[in-house]
Amino acid sequence: MNHPPLAPRRHWAAALAVALLATLSPLGAQAAGLKALGLQATGGAQLSPAFNPQTTQYSVQVQSDIAMITLQPQVAEAGAVVSVMVNGQATDAKAPLQVPLAVGANQVDVQVRDAAGRAIDRYQLAVERENIAPVVAKFLKKSFNDTATGRTMPYRLFVPDGYVPGKAYPLVVFLHGGGERGTDNEKTLTANQGGTVWAKPGEQAKRPAFVLVPQGREVWDGGFGRTRNADNKIDLQAALTPSDDLKTAQRLLQAVLADYPGIDRKRLYLTGISQGGLGTWAWNVLEPELFAAMVPICGGGDPAQVAVLKNKPLWAFHAAADPVVPATFSRRAIAAVQAAGGQPRYTEYDEATYFHPMAHFSWVPAYQTEAMREWLFQQSR
Repeated sequence: MNHPPLAPRRHWAAALAVALLATLSPLGAQAAGLKALGLQATGGAQLSPAFNPQTTQYSVQVQSDIAMITLQPQVAEAGAVVSVMVNGQATDAKAPLQVPLAVGANQVDVQVRDAAGRAIDRYQLAVERENIAPVVAKFLKKSFNDTATGRTMPYRLFVPDGYVPGKAYPLVVFLHGGGERGTDNEKTLTANQGGTVWAKPGEQAKRPAFVLVPQGREVWDGGFGRTRNADNKIDLQAALTPSDDLKTAQRLLQAVLADYPGIDRKRLYLTGISQGGLGTWAWNVLEPELFAAMVPICGGGDPAQVAVLKNKPLWAFHAAADPVVPATFSRRAIAAVQAAGGQPRYTEYDEATYFHPMAHFSWVPAYQTEAMREWLFQQSR
C-alpha cells in the first residue's frame, strides 16, 4: 500500500532531546537548590514527575541501547555548585553532566552546595535502563552453510510465541552495521534494537512476526555494505556495491522461508543500519519484488539504480550531521526515487538533534518511532 509523498521532515532538538526545564515558583523558591534540571537522551527521555524545585525524587526510564544520559542543572543561587554521584561513584562535575548507565537500576544523586561549601539540597533520580536479555534469549541461535561460497553465516531467528504453521506471519530482516560484524551471533542483538524492537512482548502482542538477523564477517570486505578498505578502515568509495555477505544473506532468507512455510511471502520487510542501511537499498535493487517494504537507516542507494524502487514503500532515516555515512547518501537516493515517480518517505534529523555518542546513531530514534513500525506492517505486496 503506497502513501502520498511526504516532504523531507526535519526533527528539531526539542522533539528528541527532551530538555525538561522548569522555572522557580514564587513560593519557597529561595530554599531550592536547583531552578531547573534538563535531561537529554538519544531519542528522548523524561523525568517523572516533571521537574519542580521542591520535588527531590524522580524516576527515568530508558531503553537498552541508551548507555549515557546528559543532565543540565541550573542552580538557584549564584556561586552554588553541583556534584553528581552515579551508583555511589563521583562523575565529572562540569556541566553538562555525562551520566553513564549500567543495565537495570541506577541511582543518580545530584547535590547542590552554596559558595561556602554548605549543602543546600539533594535530588535523587532512579534511572532504569532496560534489560534486553530476556528478549535476546528468545531468538534461536543458528548458522547457515552457504554452499555457493563454502562459508558459514551465523544468524538469529525469532519465532513468534504460539507459532502455528498454518497461520501466515510477516517477517522482518534486520541487517546490522559494521560494528556488529563477527562470529559471536550475539552483538547483532545487544548493540542496538534494530533486531529486538520487533520481538518485544508488547510489540509482538500488536504485530506478531518472525525476525531474522544474519551476521556478516569481521573482515575488511565483510558486512552488508562495502564500506572498508583492505586495512579495514572506513572507506565509502565502493559503498553502493552489493557485498558478498549480502548475497549470502539472500540465500539464507530463502532457506528460512523453506523451513517455515507459515511466513507470509507477501509481507517480508527489510531494514538495516549503516552498512546494513546500504545493504537494505542494495538488496531491494537486486530483488525489487521480494520485500513488501524497506526501512534503511543512515545508509544510501545508488541513484543510477534505485529507479526500480519507484513503487516500493520505503521510509528512510538519516541524521543531517552524520559523521560516518553522509546524509547525502540518503538524500540522493530519495531524490532519484522521486524523480522516477516514487513516493518515498524520508526523515532527516536536524543538526541540532541530541545524539550520544554521535549523530551516526540515528537508528535509536528511528526504531523508537511507533508510526514507522505501524506503517511497515501495513505494507503488503
